[in-house]
Amino acid sequence: MTLVLILFLVGSIGGFLAGLMGVGGGLIFIPVLSYLFAQFPHITNEEAVRFTLANSIALVFASGVSGIYRQVKLGIYDFKKSLSVGIPGAIAAAVVSYSIQHGNWYNQARFSWVFLGFLLLSIGNMIFKKERDSNEQAPEKQSLILHLVVGLLAGTVVSLSGLGGGIIMVPLFRMVLQLPIKKATSLSLSVVPLLSISPILQYLNTANAPLLQQAVLPALNSLDLYQTQYLVGWFYIPMAIGVVIFSSFGQKTALKTPTPIIRFIFALLSSLILIKTIYELF
Repeated sequence: MTLVLILFLVGSIGGFLAGLMGVGGGLIFIPVLSYLFAQFPHITNEEAVRFTLANSIALVFASGVSGIYRQVKLGIYDFKKSLSVGIPGAIAAAVVSYSIQHGNWYNQARFSWVFLGFLLLSIGNMIFKKERDSNEQAPEKQSLILHLVVGLLAGTVVSLSGLGGGIIMVPLFRMVLQLPIKKATSLSLSVVPLLSISPILQYLNTANAPLLQQAVLPALNSLDLYQTQYLVGWFYIPMAIGVVIFSSFGQKTALKTPTPIIRFIFALLSSLILIKTIYELF
């Protein structure tokens, strides 16, 4: 029961951050899931990474669906932009996820160096880029190529990191699509499900996922984990409930929060991910 409550709390924090900043919540989910799957000594590090990514991306999907529902109720869901970014992103996510599962090319350290560059770009964008007026319209003649590029980058990051892509999408939406931050975070959250669904389906359709057993933690030894390939119900369901409930609360809070505070929190969040990535590298 203690484990369930902890997982619900983790999902609640991740869901709130997703609604507030459009980042999906992967920053919160990844460390917790990594710890849990490390408790199964019979699975390799590579398999533990797959379990972590599968469950994190599934939680990111839940946060995005909850966010879209809230946006539709508020009348702020941008269907056209969501598809123009989300469809190419979904294709990229599908290709990269498939190649990770069926190839040996993926190198976490190599990807981390690339990801560091994106994080530095994100932090600089939040600190130094001048904010557009929220009532000011973005340029009407935005090339579909720009949407395509943003979507491809976001979909790739989702599959490689499990972080949801928002940490990349929000700065890109501000720089490339010239959106104010509140519109950028809203669009990011609405794109997340499109980026997430293909990797989730691939992880669920993988026939050779190892069964989780012989855990180090006694609490896990006594549980039926309700595993479906790489998705583990005992871990996913309590977190997903927290995500769905608090994602909506995060969106409500975002509407009332001054823009400089959201920018500061986003920069701080990016900095924490930056520190974590550097620590893992060195």
